[in-house]
Amino acid sequence: MLSPGTRIGLYRVNNWIKEGSCGQSYEVEGNSGEDLGETRYLKLFHRVVSEIDGFSDFFSQECLAIQQVQGRGIWPLLSYGVTKWKHWLIYPWFKGAKMEVSSENEDSPNKEVYLRSLDDLAEYCPHLITPKVLKNILIDLHCGLHHAHGFGLIHGNVKPSNVLIELKDDGECSAWLTEFALTKITNFETSSKRSEDYTDFVSQNLQFQESLKQSHSFRIDNSGSGGIPEEQGDVFALGALVRFLLNRVGRTDEVWSDWEEWSGQSINLGFENISQSMKAIPGVGDLSDYGLSGGTESAEETQSAEEIRVAREREWAQQQKISSLAFRRNITGLIGCVCILIFLFSKIYLFLNPSPWVEYSVEGASDKYQLGFGVWSGKAWGILPAAYDERGRGGQDVAGEWVREDGLFRLDFRKFKKSNEEESGKKLWQFIGKGATSDDDYFIWSDFLNYNAQSRTLSLIKRVHEDEVYVPGEKRGESPRLFSEVRIRRSGGTIRDTQLIFAQTEPEGRSWSILIGLGFLMSCLLYQRMLLRIKLANPEIGKD
Repeated sequence: MLSPGTRIGLYRVNNWIKEGSCGQSYEVEGNSGEDLGETRYLKLFHRVVSEIDGFSDFFSQECLAIQQVQGRGIWPLLSYGVTKWKHWLIYPWFKGAKMEVSSENEDSPNKEVYLRSLDDLAEYCPHLITPKVLKNILIDLHCGLHHAHGFGLIHGNVKPSNVLIELKDDGECSAWLTEFALTKITNFETSSKRSEDYTDFVSQNLQFQESLKQSHSFRIDNSGSGGIPEEQGDVFALGALVRFLLNRVGRTDEVWSDWEEWSGQSINLGFENISQSMKAIPGVGDLSDYGLSGGTESAEETQSAEEIRVAREREWAQQQKISSLAFRRNITGLIGCVCILIFLFSKIYLFLNPSPWVEYSVEGASDKYQLGFGVWSGKAWGILPAAYDERGRGGQDVAGEWVREDGLFRLDFRKFKKSNEEESGKKLWQFIGKGATSDDDYFIWSDFLNYNAQSRTLSLIKRVHEDEVYVPGEKRGESPRLFSEVRIRRSGGTIRDTQLIFAQTEPEGRSWSILIGLGFLMSCLLYQRMLLRIKLANPEIGKD
């Protein structure tokens, strides 16, 4: 038994409800997702069954089948989960109607109960059971079982506690069967016999024994706990259910005679299937009013439950295959499109910007530049000019930032110029880290570069230091370098304007993104082709 507050999957246990033949029942509350704060009914399978080899795969397969069955008279399975040995099912919470029940002891006050199941109705309020109420209950149960049997699913454990009911003020009544096909799951066995732990559990758990005893009273003799449920077993259970209610009512009134006859015929296996059983319900009328055929059964209806089940499982397997292929198609197509978009973006980016973090240098000089990735701004790296080095050597790495300005790339750099000797040998970071510096303690300059997309080169247009501007110039017989604009004007033509071109030190590598993208798109097309083949071969399967 799980304690209140215990987490199981996405739910937290509020209260333990009961120990049934198919497992333990709990009131739980959702912790996240769509079920956040919602009260749910959780069915937890017995550990001695869950730990049998192969149970997890069988459990998931059966739950997928159960989820397909929805409609009138069926309490739906919302979800299921597996964590270690725990295998559980999640159903909507059914609150039931709050009713006041007279106490058998005149001195004791009346007590309040929640009327949830047919078991509760028979125990606390048998006087509310009328032929009209009984007919409504049986119609709902027949509709639910007819739908389930069409999917090859047998309930196998129809009993009062597994029938949820709702009584209305106008005398009408709605009913739903819950815990569909759980008997088959609980009876799962491998090729070997069940473990001795299961036998010990059955013999020691009194509540389990009581639930199992009630289940057996509503089953054909050969469909006990170890038998395989069949469609006719569900029909038998409906007859036993009516006989159970008639006994609680007392059936002294002659209005119950038709129901007595119907239950006897059902218990004696006088109905071959659920359609025949429903057609014989007293006062039911035309079956077409309930979406059932009252005529000759279709070929599918004449098939055995196992044949129908095999066919349905084949369809579900195909549907799962289609879903898997569709998912792969969508993912590969998405990845392919993303890769191609990356390729196109990179081409557009490189048309407007230098290759990010690629070194640009000029032949015969130590000057180098790198621009980090960015659209309007980014990080930059360069080589410290000798003029800003206290030792006059230069060549050290210096970090900065770049921005776009008037169609050019402006690279802003700064270099700390305070020496160690000026402050009693203190290290530079002691000044910088304490904010004890100002712009006067730095060499600050900006390099303006132009990017040529066709040649993929950078050209240095000018360098600005304080109020002075330096531009590329060339003396006869010397390599190009930077001169102040004032000096060039005063040179009398001995210094002429030139260009400092910085080219990529390494050629640009292959763009693998386009190849990867095309590869994924080809895979997407292959998955789409496989999908079309499956759909053409199985036109009855719904489209995704």
